Amino acid sequence: MKRDSFPSPVGEVLGRVFSRRGISKKMKEMSVLGLWKEVVGKKIDRHTHPLSIKQGKLFVRVDNSGWLVQLTYLKDKMIAEFNKKEGGKPIKDIYFRLGEIKKSTKGKIRKPLVTKRVKLEKIELDEIGRNLQGVKDEALHQILKRILIKDKKLKKVLN
Repeated sequence: MKRDSFPSPVGEVLGRVFSRRGISKKMKEMSVLGLWKEVVGKKIDRHTHPLSIKQGKLFVRVDNSGWLVQLTYLKDKMIAEFNKKEGGKPIKDIYFRLGEIKKSTKGKIRKPLVTKRVKLEKIELDEIGRNLQGVKDEALHQILKRILIKDKKLKKVLN
């Protein structure tokens, strides 16, 4: 890590760490999920739920086949709108999957996917440990470890 001045602002240090570990790219992708309702509108949002983004591919759960077909026709327009709002091309494609959509009783935030039942193998946990070897601050190390473990578990749930 290159030092310009001492002490460096925490935000600057975290920015460099996140960038090196690929976390900043993942955070940008996750911010796109927050735009889903704004981009598609309330009507479509009631029948869909954005699941994840992997390498520019947005995966969305749809509650019935009629909506799935309709959204397939609207896909190019949605991709263009996401990329316009985010700048650049964070979304390259959208994949729709049939599935149950859990409705929130208050109409606000839906419950996240449950990953507590998913177990990671020792080799996966060791890989996460190796990726975090350079992080000396214990509190930051634990936070990043939890983030990376949850990310691994989510990938297992969605695959």
